[in-house]
Amino acid sequence: METKILRTRYGRPATATLAEVIRASKDGDPLAQMTVVVPDHTLGLTVRRQLAANASGLVAVDFITLLDLARRISAGSPLISSRRPVSDAVVLAATRRLLAERPGAFAPVADHPSVEHTVMATHRNLREVHPEALDRLSAIGGPVADLVDLHRSLVERLEPTFHDERERAVVAAARIADGTTDLPPIVLYLPGALVASERRLVGALAAAGGLTAIVGDADGADGSVSADPHLAALAETLGIEVPEAGPAESRVPCTVASTPEQDEAVRYAIRRIVEAAQAGTPLDRIMLVHPSSADDARLIHERLASADILFHASGIRRLDETIAGRFLGGLLNLSDRAVRRVDLEALMSDVPLWDPDHDLVPARAWARLAARAGVVAGIDDWTHRLGRLATELDAEAEVEAGSEGRSWLVGRLSAEAAQARNLSAFVERLDGSLNDLAADASWAGRCRRVRDLLRQYLGGSAAHQEWPTDEILGLDEVGAVLDALSELGDIEPDPVYRSFRGALAAELRRPLGRTGRTGVGVQVTSIDRAIGLNADLVIVVGLAEGSMPTRPPADPLLSDRHRTAARTGLPTRHEHAAHQHHAFLAALTSAAERIVLVQPRGDLRRSGDRPMSRLLLAEFEALAGHRPEPDDLDRFTAPWFDHVASFTNALDHDDPATAQEYDLAAAVRYGRTAIDGLRTDDPVVARGIEMLDERASSKFTRFDGNLSGVALSVLDQELSATRLEKWVSCPFAFFAEYVLGVRPLEEPSERTDLAPLVRGSIVHRVLERLITEGLADETLPGAGDPWTSDQRAQAGMLLTEECDHAEARGEAAHSRFWPTIRSRLAAELDDFLVSDSIFRARLASRPIAAEQRFGGGDALVVTLADGRSLRFRGSIDRVDLTAADGLVVIDTKTGSPDRYKKISGDHFPGGSFLQLPIYALAAAMDGRMTRHATYAFVGEIADGDRHLGYEIDDEVTTAFLRVVASIIGGIGGGSFPHHPPDNDRPEAHRCPHCSPDGLDARRVRAARARKAADPLLALHENHLTTDFFTAAESETMTELEPTVGDGTGVGR
Repeated sequence: METKILRTRYGRPATATLAEVIRASKDGDPLAQMTVVVPDHTLGLTVRRQLAANASGLVAVDFITLLDLARRISAGSPLISSRRPVSDAVVLAATRRLLAERPGAFAPVADHPSVEHTVMATHRNLREVHPEALDRLSAIGGPVADLVDLHRSLVERLEPTFHDERERAVVAAARIADGTTDLPPIVLYLPGALVASERRLVGALAAAGGLTAIVGDADGADGSVSADPHLAALAETLGIEVPEAGPAESRVPCTVASTPEQDEAVRYAIRRIVEAAQAGTPLDRIMLVHPSSADDARLIHERLASADILFHASGIRRLDETIAGRFLGGLLNLSDRAVRRVDLEALMSDVPLWDPDHDLVPARAWARLAARAGVVAGIDDWTHRLGRLATELDAEAEVEAGSEGRSWLVGRLSAEAAQARNLSAFVERLDGSLNDLAADASWAGRCRRVRDLLRQYLGGSAAHQEWPTDEILGLDEVGAVLDALSELGDIEPDPVYRSFRGALAAELRRPLGRTGRTGVGVQVTSIDRAIGLNADLVIVVGLAEGSMPTRPPADPLLSDRHRTAARTGLPTRHEHAAHQHHAFLAALTSAAERIVLVQPRGDLRRSGDRPMSRLLLAEFEALAGHRPEPDDLDRFTAPWFDHVASFTNALDHDDPATAQEYDLAAAVRYGRTAIDGLRTDDPVVARGIEMLDERASSKFTRFDGNLSGVALSVLDQELSATRLEKWVSCPFAFFAEYVLGVRPLEEPSERTDLAPLVRGSIVHRVLERLITEGLADETLPGAGDPWTSDQRAQAGMLLTEECDHAEARGEAAHSRFWPTIRSRLAAELDDFLVSDSIFRARLASRPIAAEQRFGGGDALVVTLADGRSLRFRGSIDRVDLTAADGLVVIDTKTGSPDRYKKISGDHFPGGSFLQLPIYALAAAMDGRMTRHATYAFVGEIADGDRHLGYEIDDEVTTAFLRVVASIIGGIGGGSFPHHPPDNDRPEAHRCPHCSPDGLDARRVRAARARKAADPLLALHENHLTTDFFTAAESETMTELEPTVGDGTGVGR
């Protein structure tokens, strides 16, 4: 059999040429064995299916790659049989060890994972470089010389135990050359680029008995023939002349489309697929080519799946995207970052974790408990804070059981306490497992521990039964990865934990199989794998500069200049561009009936224009006779050109491809008639349309917060000042929190200073103890008397104790700042007592109670004019008694006094600030009435702002009842609109219910203004602007005049 090269056009001619070579080789014997060597298995399977589809069928023909052939021929050779196949994990481990032992020029960055991977990749390339070329590289000196030295050291270290694919090819070529193997006739089908060892194998095949190489030609846009860029090298390897090319042939009809961005480009492609399928083109005769990026592939896969179009393609899902892979990735993050709460919450929400002692982890409940406990990071933080929370919950349950005895609440509190302890035990066990994993010094030991973690926390086989098939496959693949890593002990005997984590993470980045069944449905492929295909319709998307052709990555260690200067034979970036250009032309040539080329003009992900690809520019120029100007595309017209202005434009003018597009196209084309039809057919769509219509109207509707006519029980519960003030500040937030029960989750975070809530708790606890302990031993100052030095010293001692308690609870500030903060707190507390002495001297008062609670059976009852009774609960920080037998209520604040400064004049600014009058009414006892109420501020406060309050009299009480009646009227009437700020600064509107990011205040304000005339919405607007001291009965929104006497209107 002579050695020859047959040049043929890609597509059907190439397939027909292969069929003829097979027929001739079999010479009438259908069972005669022969081998077709293909670039990859996907092409081999596709071509086999196409050849087998003809009437004569196909038997006794192997379709294999050169790598398969080398493995088959070299099998059993004593040169490699005693050594194991090398893997990336093995090479990476050896690279790490060498970089640690003799880093050379890489010393400053030798331990960085990216350097390890780059050196490994370069080693793979240098394996195919001749020793003389390696010498020339080494002679360059500097980092290049060190790189060659590392490569040669890697070969020395690995060769005694492992063999690689290069060695297999070399051994196979030697076996062929010495005649120790029998080979059937071999056809080299569209071989493309060959590395040095592959060229050696192919040369040996040609010398031994000849072979036939089928090489593709592509038709250029200008009518020329584009030869395979590697044709000359192949002819040199085979020792023959390059054959002449046949004449160029005309292309099939071509359509060029310009779309707004890549999403619309893919939608356009899918519409053409549907159009072709409806016209009779089988799906397996359609090829969709995309740029060689995972993002483009993922987008296409998602769009085809949503359109229910069968397709097959290389897998885009990686092992680290499976359940097992995500679990291990999250686990490594936990160990690296001290089990941060946010990391564990992310893991629990991302993976169905199992608690080895219980059942499936209640991720949401545990996340709420961890946040409620204030956990940030570190095992001590987890166990201490969750233990404290569990104790508090048990105490609350005990108090509840001993008082009102609401069994449902007792049960809930006890269950939450148990969950807190379960979570603490779970984290403690997990942290212990991670510590054991890190402490284990061997690859095999660590891999065994990881397998144990997979079994413990991902459940057993029963749990896996509900997993999708690809997740089971992913778990098996992870097991294979661990098997491979466990054998690295000989290469890297005592790896640091970072090396283990890096190796595992690298292995988990490998792709997980293929998508779909090869040969079934549309073939989706990247431009790099487009050579050799055969289709009726070829669609190429992503034809924007930078996407196709792709920008080849620069090798940071071995530049093109060094590759060329040392005559290494390694590919350069220029050759990469030439290969993609030929692949593009090959894909177009393989189309038997039609070509569609699609350009995305923009990129919504990166917000910018994208010029037309140089590949498409040449095609456009051949079709139009000139190159297009980007700004003229929307005005250019031709039968072969489509300009898609927008998604809506496509819906209006193109054929829909999915059920959703059919509905949207009907709405765009036929307007209200079609929309009414959609509303009739789909209740969800009907509600959505109703919502949009109602929100755009001038009416205040249920979609804006109108709950009139809806029975709400929120007013039948015990109320508080904070709850009613929430409706004043934002009725919708009140609705979300107190009707729906949706509250923003406070995110605990690590702080260097003292958290405001902790600071307030410490101060309140010190002042409470100062009063209660002074009352018990009768050491408090008399009416109008100042705090003595002993009493102030006692306060300092109490502060020390409470700060120690906070530190024990893990609530203290950073240790570096904690002493300074404690000193400042002590000074601020002492200043407060001095200021309080002046305040009490003015009123001639003395403390008689601290933390006086009301609620439950001792709730404050406020009766409105319509007879409605409201029950209030709360806790008064301090109650004083004046010499005139009047009461004074003090509410201590540790924050800024700025928002309270108006209350001294207008006691209820904006219809809010209800705390003082509620406390004043609740404090009344034994016939005594509250005469004064004030906020007292602790901290660096101006002297004039340390006490902000007012006298309590009938006028204040009447105004207060009017305020409450107005709020109750709004809540009872079902008025829950959004309340936007008066400006558009993001920091001015941070309501987590209305605008979490604070960016759409203008929209919310415009919507409220549009509906302002609605009487129900006006309940809130009028409340904000009413002067409740001067408002006549007719002006109050509920027309509820407070009554006195019991008739007192208020009572306990």
